Amino acid sequence: MPTTLTRDRAPGPRGGFLLGCLGEFRRDPIGLLARVTCQYGDVVRLRFGPIVAHVVNHPDYIRQVLEERYQNYDKRTRSVSKMRATCGASLLTEDGPTWLRHRRLVQPVLLRQAVEQYVPMVTAATASMLERWQGAARAARPLDVVSEMMRLTLTLASRVLFGSDVSGDAALIERSLAVILQDTWRRVENIVDPAAVSPAFHRKGFLRAVDAIDAVVYRIIENRRRGKGADDNLLAALLGARDQGSSAGLTDRELRDATITMLLAGHETTANALAWTFSLVFRSPEAEQELAREVREILGRRLPKRGDLERLQYAGMTFAEAIRLYPSIWIMERRVVADDELGGYAIPARSMLLISPFVLHRHPRYWDDPERFDPLRFSPRQAAERPKHTYIPFGSGPHQCIGRFMAPMVARLILAMVVQRFRLKPVSAESPLPLPGITLRHIGGLWMTPIERDERKPDGSPY
Repeated sequence: MPTTLTRDRAPGPRGGFLLGCLGEFRRDPIGLLARVTCQYGDVVRLRFGPIVAHVVNHPDYIRQVLEERYQNYDKRTRSVSKMRATCGASLLTEDGPTWLRHRRLVQPVLLRQAVEQYVPMVTAATASMLERWQGAARAARPLDVVSEMMRLTLTLASRVLFGSDVSGDAALIERSLAVILQDTWRRVENIVDPAAVSPAFHRKGFLRAVDAIDAVVYRIIENRRRGKGADDNLLAALLGARDQGSSAGLTDRELRDATITMLLAGHETTANALAWTFSLVFRSPEAEQELAREVREILGRRLPKRGDLERLQYAGMTFAEAIRLYPSIWIMERRVVADDELGGYAIPARSMLLISPFVLHRHPRYWDDPERFDPLRFSPRQAAERPKHTYIPFGSGPHQCIGRFMAPMVARLILAMVVQRFRLKPVSAESPLPLPGITLRHIGGLWMTPIERDERKPDGSPY
């Protein structure tokens, strides 16, 4: 921590007299952040009504905030306080002992070596989805790829993390999560939030959506307490956890908070990222052809196996590039605990600090032609040449996303299996538009028509 702090105030737009830049943020948050960082530089001061925030868009400063001085930038923020209404006290919303306790319990299940054991589960669930797609292909019927990925990743999350199958509740959970995330983002954008005073002021639709997911989650917990389900999953580990020096385990409420958080983190974000990946791949003939070639040479027509993960390099590079352009967590917020300095500018205590991976991943100083989709950016050579903190789709530091191994593994397998059997033809020639909220969704879904590949043709072309 610097001993002598600058008094220089970071540059930034004045905004309106009362609300500052809040109106523009509500209309186009990504556009605002992109504009001000381009116009004012890598540290920008913004005002949202009474709230002062600094946008940081430089890898060195991001390293300081998320790693070197992370204890000075906690998660007691507006966005996290709104998420607490859904996720309770969990990895997503906590900083101190509660966060550390949950992190130590969850982490072993999601380490790189641990997640690879789930390859057969991922391939089986994906194969089942692709069998359904065959009917759509023969009828030339479009599918909403966003919804398809939501249901697939929900199936995987429930089986891998909780040893349960909630496929029968998939539609209910998808609808409920959409309501929860939309309402949570609405409350983040508004200076006045009556629900912060009392939960009784939440909108009825939000309360119904939380109740619907709670019913599913508590059913999973109750079944597991009765001994139903496997022992090699997150919920089993949480149920068996005991505090040091105590025989007390986690309460049902603690289990519920952890379960809902992991459903959100392991399902919603991965599904959105996969949908963006398919949109980009099938609008890029060169990338599609290279991906199809890799899959054909490594897999042929068989299912992927654990040993194929490292060999499916282009599939991994493709997903990495997709989440560069469209990171599911497109913005991160931190509260400044004590006065600090970044880039020669004062960062006052109790102000907010914003980092946008969406904007950072398009920084022209670190990314050539940043809007272009090019998986080769993530070849070993190119990746090694870039500063580490120019690419943070999973965050960085102690609070780095715990699913950073699971999501790329799942994506690599699903992407390979889809390309192995189908080409997805976009219904609209227009690229989908991002819908920024708690996660980065798509406006209007993503409708694509599956076309079966012709095995008689050497390149697997559908034509």
